[in-house]
Amino acid sequence: MENFSPKGRGRTKALVLSIVVLCIVTAVVAFCVLLIVKNKESELEESLEKRLALLAGSRAEVISTWLSGLVNQGDRIVASDLFKLFAAQIDLLGEDVSLLVTGSLPAGKAKGQEVVELSEQLPMMQKLLDEFTRYADFRSGRIINRRGRTYLATDAGTNPLTPVDQAHVKAVLASKRPYFSPVRHTANGLVMDLFLPIEALQGDAPVAVLMLSKAVSDKINELLAKSPLMGEGERTRLIQEEGGQLQEIIPWMPGELTSLAQPMSFTGDILAFAVRDSLTESRRAYTFGRKVPELDWWIVQESDFRIARKAIRNYSRFMIVMGALMVLACVSSLGAIWWRLVGIENQRSARRFKELADRIDEQRRLLDSINNTITEFIALKDVRGYYQYVNPAFAHAMGRRAEEMNGLDDTALFGFDTAKRLEVSDHWVLANKQPKNFQIDLYIQSKLHHLQISKVPFFDQAGKITGLVSLFRDITEIVQVRKKSEKATRQTIETLVKAIEKTDPYLSGHSNLMQQIAQGVAGELNLGEQETATIEIAANLSQIGKMFVDKNLLNKPGKLTAEERQEVEQHVDHAASLLKDVEFELPVTQSVLQINELMDGTGYPQGLKAEAITMPARVLAVVNAFCAMVKPRAYRESLPPEQALSILAQAQAKYDQNVVQALEKVVRSPLGEKILRG
Repeated sequence: MENFSPKGRGRTKALVLSIVVLCIVTAVVAFCVLLIVKNKESELEESLEKRLALLAGSRAEVISTWLSGLVNQGDRIVASDLFKLFAAQIDLLGEDVSLLVTGSLPAGKAKGQEVVELSEQLPMMQKLLDEFTRYADFRSGRIINRRGRTYLATDAGTNPLTPVDQAHVKAVLASKRPYFSPVRHTANGLVMDLFLPIEALQGDAPVAVLMLSKAVSDKINELLAKSPLMGEGERTRLIQEEGGQLQEIIPWMPGELTSLAQPMSFTGDILAFAVRDSLTESRRAYTFGRKVPELDWWIVQESDFRIARKAIRNYSRFMIVMGALMVLACVSSLGAIWWRLVGIENQRSARRFKELADRIDEQRRLLDSINNTITEFIALKDVRGYYQYVNPAFAHAMGRRAEEMNGLDDTALFGFDTAKRLEVSDHWVLANKQPKNFQIDLYIQSKLHHLQISKVPFFDQAGKITGLVSLFRDITEIVQVRKKSEKATRQTIETLVKAIEKTDPYLSGHSNLMQQIAQGVAGELNLGEQETATIEIAANLSQIGKMFVDKNLLNKPGKLTAEERQEVEQHVDHAASLLKDVEFELPVTQSVLQINELMDGTGYPQGLKAEAITMPARVLAVVNAFCAMVKPRAYRESLPPEQALSILAQAQAKYDQNVVQALEKVVRSPLGEKILRG
């Protein structure tokens, strides 16, 4: 047999040797790929740490500069010889500071004369303090003596100092240094207090403390604004310590202060760079923090873990592919050696290269054929926005030759306004180095087109963006068909509403009234566009199931029996059967089926409770009940709107009272009165 011949044994040895070499190469490539990815990961984290440290340090310096500016503003008072002298004279009164206000004199004549002189100076000092606080844009200011008594204040109804403020005053008197209190939330936003010592003209012992209150919401918003140095998924957090607890300062959120559940492990004034749980969100992030020296504030820079490592993941995939290609190249080389050993490698290689060349030529001709016949517009622009290539379909649509369009920009092709709209997406793609899809309406040769555009960054061999590729897909016909479909749906709904109203004279106008009032309620509740559209359609179809209920039961003047009520309530099942196959693209059917559900679970057909009922259904339940009460029925007269509103307000367990309150605003508005009169 051939395998036992010398030639066969040589082939077997060559095959075994090839397999061993292939295993060794695979192991070496895998190790190299792992090592390169690890080094790349270290470089990424080192770069990220430097950037976060730079951002945190710069933010802390900006805040320190701002705080120093506040102290410098306050120095206009504390460094004033006039205020120093006045504070020193007030300090000599001791506990008699209240005499400045009451006007009663002590027993000693000399001291009484001193009180009179200080009382006469008090209005002038008050005016100077008032002018300073307004000029320096502080909310309020007050001067406190060493015993914690306020004798000058800009607010007429100044509240007494809190124990915390008293402690701050004592600390400033003892340290002789300015002190900033933690920010606190007020009805007018975030406020921070600044305490500055006022020394006597002679000597350095403080005799009073200037307390200034500053509104800081806008300033903190400015300080926390997104920096151009920040990448995607990065954000700045401002943390303060208040009463032993950590709080995040978020001026743009309700409450503006949010307690942190997890502690921060600072080494000195630094929160070391590491991967941690986000301070207030359920995700992982790279974090680095730095303390603001002047007060217990920390700047914490966060970078979303997944977004920050996106480049690493892409690089890992790239290296794995490269490693696989290297192994594949090794396999190909070993295969070439194997074929050489059997003596036919040259011939087969020649045939293989010829087949490959033929395939490449075939693919090139195929691509040229596709490019010349494709109806979508394809274009390549450089980073300056000038077209470098357009396909024949694009050139034909613009009424130009492809060569004429090369070197033109969007302004030359579409006009200034359209070019500005397209320029926004160009900048986004170039800045983020990611594809972007969007839709736009624009005129081409004076005809409106609805286009779906995909823009992709174009990289050179060095990985640098040299332009972007745009694919324009004309969806004008699709948009027109969709509009026609929406129009047909509306007409179908109107036909169904007319059919519903013909089955029951008491339902005439009920659906239209419901639809008008429900739209007003949705507006009062600030509901979204989809919820409002759902309410509008569901209101018109709310009574559709009653077409299949016995008319004698619907118009029965007396009270229904249990069996009769059960039969009437089956109108929901009829509605479900009728609407189940209709594609509304909105939860219309669900809202129609839940219109008779009540918040306490006593409704039908499923007995849903509270949040299990959708918001459109809760709105329609209230409006349906109201419209039914204000219109006559076979078994009763109509009720006045005010009485109907009162009944709904008293049924707190059954109806969403937020909806009831919104309904009351609509009914009492001029629009509501017009709707009810109509």
